[in-house]
Amino acid sequence: MTEVSESKGREPEKQEKAENDNKDKAVNSSKNENDFKERVNFTKGGIENLKFYPDDPKNHHHKYNWTLKEPSKFYDPCEESRQASLNCILRNQEDRSVCTEYFEAYRECKRDFFRKRKEDRIKGKGGWGFW
Repeated sequence: MTEVSESKGREPEKQEKAENDNKDKAVNSSKNENDFKERVNFTKGGIENLKFYPDDPKNHHHKYNWTLKEPSKFYDPCEESRQASLNCILRNQEDRSVCTEYFEAYRECKRDFFRKRKEDRIKGKGGWGFW
């Protein structure tokens, strides 16, 4: 009879431990998402490379996604900046001037992407499509 009562006493401990493990996993997954945002280095390379947007339009995977898309499809390498500007518009529907920094960041991101594309084409680096 004591063995049965001891085993019943241990089950809640195991259950609490499993619940704590699940809570830790949930906290760690949200930490990983936040860690990514904290690792974005907006000042890498000095003042000439200062950027005001979270996207990395010069990353090589954008080149491959650009070429793999269908001709009639839209691909935006600055998706995160675009979404931030749209969210700002939705929050401030009466005053669009509040969102000018978001608009400028999106324009700068697009400008950097197409500048990189043009430089690669001039240097003869392939992978951007037919022209």
